[in-house]
Amino acid sequence: MTDNKINSLVKYDTPVLVTTKKKDEKTQIPHLTMKDGIPTDASEVSSTSAPGLSGPLPPGGPLGTVSATRLVLPPLHELRKKESEEILNLILPPREWEEAGQLWVQSVSTTPATSVDVQQLQEQLDLRLQEQAAFETGICPVRRELYTQCFDELIRQVTINCAERGLLLYRVRDEIRETLDAYQRLYTSSCAYGVRKALMAEEHKVKVGSRCDELRTLVGEMDDRAATLRQEIEQLQKEAQDARQAEADKHAETKKVHQARIEILKKKLEGIIKQATQPKK
Repeated sequence: MTDNKINSLVKYDTPVLVTTKKKDEKTQIPHLTMKDGIPTDASEVSSTSAPGLSGPLPPGGPLGTVSATRLVLPPLHELRKKESEEILNLILPPREWEEAGQLWVQSVSTTPATSVDVQQLQEQLDLRLQEQAAFETGICPVRRELYTQCFDELIRQVTINCAERGLLLYRVRDEIRETLDAYQRLYTSSCAYGVRKALMAEEHKVKVGSRCDELRTLVGEMDDRAATLRQEIEQLQKEAQDARQAEADKHAETKKVHQARIEILKKKLEGIIKQATQPKK
């Protein structure tokens, strides 16, 4: 196998065939798949449900905690005893993948870099960003992956010349990666929280709408009842007014009859008094 299967900005050596897998032989290596020319553990490939994000979900537990799979390097005094190549393999471990029953291993290159290599790295980065249509702003997993590869290549170049400086850059890279993963988990969690709140609001909206329909129906029934009661009140008022008018007419008739009788009695009384007051002859 002569092709470079690792299509990455990090400079790797030529892949080396380690073992050939037999038909009945089971190896303990993890199952790796090729994604964009990069061997990837199939168990870690999963898409996030957050809009605008894709790719593997960041590892780790609650926000602010350190991932359990985080690489822990030996103390500095022990690393000083190691060669630059060993330190480089600790920072950027060799890649392994299985193809056609054969196990291939590819380590990072230990060839020192020149200014021309740095210029070519910049050109390759710009070309990859353009070819893979990476977004210039906002959340873009493609742009993040390419810049991560570029940073790893810079760490490789620096580690070859100065292992301590490479270890410091590794710490910076690890801290940036943990921070970005924390932000991505926070964004995913906030999106899930927003979806839950939206569903709760929609459910509450349905309940409130149903209650509003019930209240509107009740208001309509009350309006009909109020209109019926108004009609009954108007009818009772009309009947009471007619009764009062009839009573007043009857009273006026009775009053007129009594006044006539009073006039008659008054005339009779005046006649009797007049007769009584006249002198007898």
